[in-house]
Amino acid sequence: MSHLRHAIDIPQRFETFQVNLSFIMPADDLLYDENYWKTVLENDIQKISLDKKLHLIFTLLMFLQISIAQLLNFIFTSRIKEVQTRAARFLGHTRTATSEDKAFPAGMVFCAWHANFPKAKKNLHKMIEPYAVEMVLEESDKLIGDKELQVNMKDLTLRSIQSLLQPEVIVKKYRLLAPFTWTLL
Repeated sequence: MSHLRHAIDIPQRFETFQVNLSFIMPADDLLYDENYWKTVLENDIQKISLDKKLHLIFTLLMFLQISIAQLLNFIFTSRIKEVQTRAARFLGHTRTATSEDKAFPAGMVFCAWHANFPKAKKNLHKMIEPYAVEMVLEESDKLIGDKELQVNMKDLTLRSIQSLLQPEVIVKKYRLLAPFTWTLL
């Protein structure tokens, strides 16, 4: 009975026991820096083409048995400053970019998924649908709440309604209320 009692007590003791492993893996630094890769890779590795570099990275992922999902999860949940900075740059929008792909890389990835993986469209749409509905409701509320598009009972005439419902009026007003959304349409 004392052995059983001892076995039951051990987990309770370890539940409050904390080990500081920060000396093994600092939370705010990458474990492998440029100096590490200089010792592992050839001296002129930076001179190879982008295509060869991408193949090198992907084969390293395969060799280490790391899925793309694991890599992306690391990138977008990491607390490491350099990783966060690069993830933020990827998710940001650069107005001075030479193309929309370069201006918003996350959008380029979405378009590539949509175009190159037709079987994934259903899941992509399912993933985006709640956000699209939210955006449409916000834009709808802006239009409904706009004073210039509201009809006053004292001014209610057939002509005023027809004027208000002219497509040019609505489009002009919509462009003023939602310029970013308009560029996506």
